[in-house]
Amino acid sequence: MAEYDIAAMLDEIKQLKTEVRKLTREARVSKNFLDMVTKASEAKDALGNALSTANARQRAYTDMLLDNCPEIIMLFDADGRFVLSTKALMLAAGVPNFDFIKNREYKEVLSGYFSHEDLQMFENAIESTTESGDKVFFNTWVDFSQKDEPRYYSIEFTRIGDDKDGVSSGVLVVMVDMTDFMREKQKAEYANNAKSDFLAMMSHEMRTPMNAILGMSTALDRLGLATEHQRYITDIRRASNSLLSIINDVLDFSKIEAGKLDIVGDNYSLVNMLDNLHSMFSVMCKDKHLAMEFKKHESLPEMAKGDENRLRQILVNLLSNAVKYTQKGGVVFTAQLDEKYLCFEIKDSGRGIRKEDLSKLFTPFEQLDIRKNRNIVGTGLGLAICSNLCRLMDGDISVTSTYGEGSAFTVRIPYVKADETHENEIIEISNFIAPTAKILVVDDIETNLTVAEVMLDIFEIVPDTAASGQDAIEMAKQKDYDIIFMDHMMPEMDGLEATLHIRGLGGKNAALPIIALTANAIKGTEQMFLASGMDDVLLKPLEFEELNLCLKKWLPKDTIEEDE
Repeated sequence: MAEYDIAAMLDEIKQLKTEVRKLTREARVSKNFLDMVTKASEAKDALGNALSTANARQRAYTDMLLDNCPEIIMLFDADGRFVLSTKALMLAAGVPNFDFIKNREYKEVLSGYFSHEDLQMFENAIESTTESGDKVFFNTWVDFSQKDEPRYYSIEFTRIGDDKDGVSSGVLVVMVDMTDFMREKQKAEYANNAKSDFLAMMSHEMRTPMNAILGMSTALDRLGLATEHQRYITDIRRASNSLLSIINDVLDFSKIEAGKLDIVGDNYSLVNMLDNLHSMFSVMCKDKHLAMEFKKHESLPEMAKGDENRLRQILVNLLSNAVKYTQKGGVVFTAQLDEKYLCFEIKDSGRGIRKEDLSKLFTPFEQLDIRKNRNIVGTGLGLAICSNLCRLMDGDISVTSTYGEGSAFTVRIPYVKADETHENEIIEISNFIAPTAKILVVDDIETNLTVAEVMLDIFEIVPDTAASGQDAIEMAKQKDYDIIFMDHMMPEMDGLEATLHIRGLGGKNAALPIIALTANAIKGTEQMFLASGMDDVLLKPLEFEELNLCLKKWLPKDTIEEDE
């Protein structure tokens, strides 16, 4: 029995040891778990502290952004209530702090600073960007100071967020103060307008006496003077044309510089224009005992569409330079169609250009090799104008030259095919008379009236004349004219006002061709005349070719007698 008790006790002891080991393991596991929980808790606390610090830092940065952003930025919720705003709004509007406007509707807050119309535009912009999702912009003056000192803002509206998946939506409004920019822009526009007014005045003041000089020399030229006197007249006209060329260069360059030179696109006869240039410069070359060769390739189209006058101006300038700077040899003028470009080359055997001067060639007011060229008249603007005209026509100009041997200028202008349906509308210069034509010339300067009479006498036309706009109105009441040539700048009643009165007479006067005579060659002048009821414009000094085309265009066909 005793032995059994001992065996049983040993078994129990064994079981107890096993249980102790099991409990020990469980205690160890529990301790490890408790350690892990403790560490997790400590990590959670650390993470919480870190997030709290990060959030505080983020809030601090956000506050710094809102406080220091120079622009007014406002965030509205879907109901149009203030959610956020930069401090710039509070400073501009004199609001103490954002809490003063937080959760208030924008219309309630902004109504005191925006006009009723602008606030309605503001509301429409918010509705538009909310519905479409597209950004909306508008500009307006806003008087945040409420001291009648409005500032000019560019306002941008952007929808942000989305109501889907429970995400909030709203509208972000950014107001950029453009007042200083607008004031500088207004100053620049004022200066530009002042410059334009000055150019218009100078154009008128310089071209008006040139009209008299050239017109009177034309009159004298037709009197059959003695050879010596005829030579004097030729010298006067040559000098006058040189002066007119300088005036035109200065005005053209000023217009280009001010962005006031337009390029037009009309049908014209390219071949006729080039043939006329060839004829004109052949005479000039002959006078200097130079050869003139014209190479017109078969690829060249008969007609083209573009600005004929500006293209002619470029080519005349280059050909004039070639003749002026060439003392022996000659000039070769080449024209061809190269793929999509009209290409013109003017090559001479003149003095050429130094290599170091090529980079300055198209610079305004530059005159190269002045010692050798001191006897040649010019402004140093011609090539600069050519370069700018080529650029305005999407073309280019280049030069190659060997000093002492000659130069070659190449002009490339995009070719635009003429409208076939209008090709026959082009009017060409031809010799004709119109002795039965009834024409009235209106100008307050007696010399200009004389010039017009002399020029019209070429066509055997004897015009009536009027010295004021009021006289012109009375004469239009008494007689049905075929054309009225109307001066622009006249005292008391100018040509524009006189034209409106004549149009108001009704009857034939309502559709009577009235042609503006003006010495103002500034951009926008022609549009002003046409908008005022005039039909066409002739620039002073009057030129035979332009007058010829004008008469051919506007006179009744039954008054024109072609000269066989």
